[in-house]
Amino acid sequence: MDTVYVLEAAITPDEARFQKARRRASRFVLATTLPSEWRGETMDGAALLGLYKGQIHIEMNFSFLKDPVYTDEIYLKKAEHVKVLGYLFLLALTVYRVFQRRIRQHITEQNPMHGSGGRILRKPTAAAIFQIFKYRKVVVFRMPDGTRTRQFARPLTKEEKRVLASLGLNESVYLG
Repeated sequence: MDTVYVLEAAITPDEARFQKARRRASRFVLATTLPSEWRGETMDGAALLGLYKGQIHIEMNFSFLKDPVYTDEIYLKKAEHVKVLGYLFLLALTVYRVFQRRIRQHITEQNPMHGSGGRILRKPTAAAIFQIFKYRKVVVFRMPDGTRTRQFARPLTKEEKRVLASLGLNESVYLG
């Protein structure tokens, strides 16, 4: 005679936890500067998505929005908050792109920029440009009379000076 064991289980999911996980997994942020009516079409979510589909640069610029750190319910429980965050990101992205464009206007095939590690940059991203300044240190000296003087820990490199000049700035932006 053999002994046979049978296990029967009934699983009842926690509906509240399931819905919360579903909301987090299905969150989709679609931000635009287009009006709700554009070129005779109503620009609802589906129309916007269709318009932007295939524009990889748009996707790359906003890829960080997929990170729950930025779009978690803790911060964005209301639709108005999502909208405001979208405008803030759009403003930040505009500044980022203008910065990148101004630098690129001063780079030629004959005179490329040299990035960190000696890489040659012909069309550097703003992130690559920021890397050039990553280890820039400013030392603040407090003088006996109470005034403060700022100096670089080491002189600016040729590329750092070039970036600042491209932006119409000089080292006083650091030193005051």
